[in-house]
Amino acid sequence: MTSRDGCVVNGPGESKHANIGISLPAPASAGGAVYEDGEKTVTLKGERIAEEFQELVEQYVARRYARSVTHERARRTQVQALRGGTTR
Repeated sequence: MTSRDGCVVNGPGESKHANIGISLPAPASAGGAVYEDGEKTVTLKGERIAEEFQELVEQYVARRYARSVTHERARRTQVQALRGGTTR
């Protein structure tokens, strides 16, 4: 789950409960606090906040889910081999 919230009161709490989230208080020039798995990891500032946050989301997904995707592919390959099917 991702979160993006601009409310100073609710933003940090809602972002903390997301897998990865950003809290953007007004004004946006103050920066946005990024939370991963409930922990504040970085504050993004400047005109590229959206692009930098997108990069962080992509990195998070790769770190968090790449292992399970690789495991699932290996499992499918083993099942196909046992059934005498071709593997990819």
